[in-house]
Order: sequence, then structure tokens, then C-alpha cells
Amino acid sequence: MKAHWMLAALMLVLPGTKPLTRTGDIASQMLDGIDGYLRRQLAASPAHREARWGQEAGRRERFRQIIGLVDERTPFESPAKLGLVAEAASYKVYTVRWPVLRGVDAEGLLLEPNGAPVARVVALPDADGTPEMIAGLAPGLPRAAQFARRLAESGYLVLVPTLVDRAATVSVPPNPLDWITNQSRREFLYRMAFQMGRHVAGYEVQKVLAAVDWFTRSAPAGPVGVAGYGEGGLVALYSAAADTRIDAALSVATFSSGKVCGRSRSTGTYGGCSRSSVMPSSRA
Repeated sequence: MKAHWMLAALMLVLPGTKPLTRTGDIASQMLDGIDGYLRRQLAASPAHREARWGQEAGRRERFRQIIGLVDERTPFESPAKLGLVAEAASYKVYTVRWPVLRGVDAEGLLLEPNGAPVARVVALPDADGTPEMIAGLAPGLPRAAQFARRLAESGYLVLVPTLVDRAATVSVPPNPLDWITNQSRREFLYRMAFQMGRHVAGYEVQKVLAAVDWFTRSAPAGPVGVAGYGEGGLVALYSAAADTRIDAALSVATFSSGKVCGRSRSTGTYGGCSRSSVMPSSRA
């Protein structure tokens, strides 16, 4: 009797639905459909952009929720200097650590000018890069791309967080479980964070905004900026969109195509470019 009841339940067709008869790789077809939908939405977005300027406040809060930027940060006086790693004519480089959230610290490099800084900047490498690479302390980038070093040489105080990389070294043997998953660290954290309403991007932005908390308390007061390349450029862009204390943002090689617009808080004008963008943040 129980088997007949279960069979009847399985044969029940809900109103407005029909049995799934699609064949082939359904998972791949689903992903293709999602990709197509998102591409159509991106292509249509410029037509709606003009009407949405001036609505930053509510949209900014919604954006914070989307990327999981909802947790209260841990206050701190200044990053802990763990050691001097390099010294140039006009600045020194320290390894540093600073608290971000309960149980979460950020680590990276601090490029500190010998005199008062002209401005304070969070510089963000690509997820496959390191703070040392953009500071000119490790191989892998031409001198022109070592933007943390170039900012420091120009008199900026520069804080460079370490981002979660895309390596999958823990996902292949030898590892504690001897499993092969080829899952990167970023993907692993994304999967875990998503279940809790969080996002890897939100955690990376929290690192930046914790630095901005410190910048805005520091004396003498001065402009605050963020600059990033690749994945770091996206984090820089998100940070400026989420927090109006950031005066300017530089996002380089973050998008392969499409327009990226930034609005000047002083003139109210905006503009766009494809592969990089200098984006003054808007004040609500």
C-alpha cells in the first residue's frame, strides 16, 4: 500500500509544470542558460544607468548586502608592524597585520613614507599576485606594473593586503584526506560563505574598509584611495561603491569588455572606459 502511495505521489504533476524530458548534459545546459541571461542583463544595463544616478544611498546598502558586507568590523589603533623587510630612499616597507572581523585578520605590506604622506591608499594585487610583487620586492611584474612601489615613491602611504589566491595546492595530494578536487581556495571559501549569506568579495572588501577606518583616524588628514589590478581591481571597485569615505578608486584590467562608469563627487559627471577606470566615488 505504501509503495502505491509513493508511486502516485511521484506521478503527480504540479499545476503549471510538466515532466522534465530534457536530454543531454542538463547541468551544462543550465549553466549556459544562466550565462546567457547574465550577458543579456549586462548588455541592457547601460540603457538604464542614466535614470539611476542620484539613487546611490539605497542602492549602496543593497550592494553591501549582496556581497555580504554586513558584519561589524573590529576596531584597532593601527596595524601591527611585524618586521622591516625593505628600505628605500624615501620610504620603508614593513610586514603588517590588522584585525578585520572577529576571528579574521588581514596581513600584507605597509609602505610608509619617511615624511607626512600626500594621501593614503590601499593597493590590491590580483588574486594570483602577492603584495611583494606590486611593491617591487619579488619577481613577476615589470617595474611599470609595480604600482604600490610607484605610489610609495610619490609620497603615498600604501597598505597592501594579501588576497585569497586561486591556487588549488591543498586540493590535490598530498593532503590530509588524500582527495583530488582541484578546488581553489577562493572557490572553497565562496562555497562555504554563500551558505551563510556572505561572499569572498565581501571579506576582501572588509580588509580594505578596515584599513580605511585606520586611514580616516590618522593625522594629518588627507585623501583616501584604493587601487587594484585584476581581482584586486574588482575589490577596489566594490570598496569605493560601498563606502563614501573613499575619495578615488583605480581599477585596472578588471573587465575584459563593457563600460565601467564612475561619478565625480565634485562635479556630478561620469564617464567610462573598457579595461581600466579611474573612479571617484560618489557621496550620498
